[in-house]
Amino acid sequence: MVLQWSEFTVTPGGPPDVQLVQGGAAGYPGVRVDADVAFDPVSVTVALPADRGLLFGTQTLADYQLTVQDAGGQTAQYVGVLSQDGMSLVFSDVDLQVPGTSVMWVAVSAHHDADLGATNLDFTVGGKTSPSTTIVVSPNFTVSPGGAPVTAERGGPPVYPGVEVRNNGTHEIPLQTVTVTLPAGTGLRFGTANSPDHQLTVWNANGDITVYVGTISGDGQSLTFSDVDLGTPDDGSQSVMWVCVSAGDDTPVGDTSVEFSVGVRTSPSTTIHVI
Repeated sequence: MVLQWSEFTVTPGGPPDVQLVQGGAAGYPGVRVDADVAFDPVSVTVALPADRGLLFGTQTLADYQLTVQDAGGQTAQYVGVLSQDGMSLVFSDVDLQVPGTSVMWVAVSAHHDADLGATNLDFTVGGKTSPSTTIVVSPNFTVSPGGAPVTAERGGPPVYPGVEVRNNGTHEIPLQTVTVTLPAGTGLRFGTANSPDHQLTVWNANGDITVYVGTISGDGQSLTFSDVDLGTPDDGSQSVMWVCVSAGDDTPVGDTSVEFSVGVRTSPSTTIHVI
């Protein structure tokens, strides 16, 4: 007599990648279940990766549901029990919707400070464990040189190099710390020799201007601004920020820039052409 044991398999399922934006909308990573015969309901555990800043649902709306879709496109939902540390959900008596192929998924999103790059959830389905669809987390905002190049005459009047900030699809970007650093050894200064200027100007997506006063470093090479509203409330909205600098009498001729650090993002400013 030959005994044949039927088993189901669990593999990453759904689209190739689930794209999340820090602080943005939820995505739906999941797994695929394949079997030739029916199985009794099983327990399913879904675990978030440790220390990556993901959560079930979003920051404003938790979601503890598991959705199971059968080969015909019909779905069933199950409500899970959240672990005390908030890192896993357990679903009891889940019908795998086999024989055939089914797909199951949960809703997850990324905190504003979530780690960037690729990760995944762990699904344990009836004792069988598989990574979910790959999750790729991208920045909540980007910073890039803003505006046309500016020309600074040695010993002349100030210019206003800056950067552009773009919302990549997130909600309520937190206030940020902005640091602006002069290039070393160039003789550039904030403001002019007779009129220092320690201000940051933000022109937000609605056309309103806000001015922040910064703290100058001991060596005079950088300004730090606290609790800066980036002024980009909506997906795709953009703002521009700038500082006032001038070239000294001995500043080398040529192209340079100041460096803007906005939170953890860093970008050179508009090009400064020194003549």
